[in-house]
Amino acid sequence: MADGTLSWKLMLFGIAAMISAFAWIAAAMLLNPGFDFFSGALSQLGSPGSNFPWVYNAGLIFTSVLLFIFACGLLLWSHNKVESAGSSFFMIAALFLALIGIYHGGTYPHDFVSLWFFVVSDLAIIAWGAGMTIESRARGGYILLLASAATGIAFGVSWPSSAELETFGTCAISLWVLLMIGLRRSASTPSSVPR
Repeated sequence: MADGTLSWKLMLFGIAAMISAFAWIAAAMLLNPGFDFFSGALSQLGSPGSNFPWVYNAGLIFTSVLLFIFACGLLLWSHNKVESAGSSFFMIAALFLALIGIYHGGTYPHDFVSLWFFVVSDLAIIAWGAGMTIESRARGGYILLLASAATGIAFGVSWPSSAELETFGTCAISLWVLLMIGLRRSASTPSSVPR
């Protein structure tokens, strides 16, 4: 049986994940004063030749665990199969985030896992938005608008650096996570969770 309180507690790990992501990235940047945010890629912080590359890579792996737990909370809260699919997509996205830390910059799979972290995250957001429209067109519409706007900006803006684009994508995902936590908090009763 899915427990409403459990889903809420697990979803709070999303906040921890956002704090973790930005804290580890900031720490890696502080340890690499030569890193140029406006011309480089964040993956340079975890590549061979950087100072303490394990800080960036371990940070991504740690954050991925928190995101996976958040996605489990989403799954418990989901009301239909489309939302459940969105939760599953986000679990896969969390695994791709871990793989970015494992296959750090300079390794063959790095570009693939980096790209697919953002692609699968976007699919998760779109699926959740579509699923929410079944019960509330307004709420689902807001989620779909966020996905559309973020994707449009990501592809429509000429980003000077990969780091800027990656940070924008991370902020868009963070906004969705916080929005989902807010929606979960406003849920009237635990009985809204499928049992």
